[in-house]
Amino acid sequence: MAVVGFDLGFQSCYIAVARAGGIETVANEFSDRCTPSVVSFGSKNRAIGVSAKNQQITHANNTVSNFKRFHGRAFNDPFVQKEKEKLSYDLVPMKNGGVGVKMPKGDLF
Repeated sequence: MAVVGFDLGFQSCYIAVARAGGIETVANEFSDRCTPSVVSFGSKNRAIGVSAKNQQITHANNTVSNFKRFHGRAFNDPFVQKEKEKLSYDLVPMKNGGVGVKMPKGDLF
């Protein structure tokens, strides 16, 4: 039997498989074992990891990174209000009072 583990961090993510007495960290499409925690949204597609990180400069408004720090916080939290001014993407309140991301196309994530 194999077990898969996910480590979702602020800056990067790791995926590992434990089987047959050993643990193997899974490499991404760039043969790197560390994948950046970044998502970029285009008009017809999404990019994740290294591809999305490469688009942070040219498509900053469509690229989300470091979002994990807002998980579990209320939109009205002073920390969220202070940090949202520093972001290239827009934070919006969700129906449950949490934090969401509004992309330029109008989609909420």
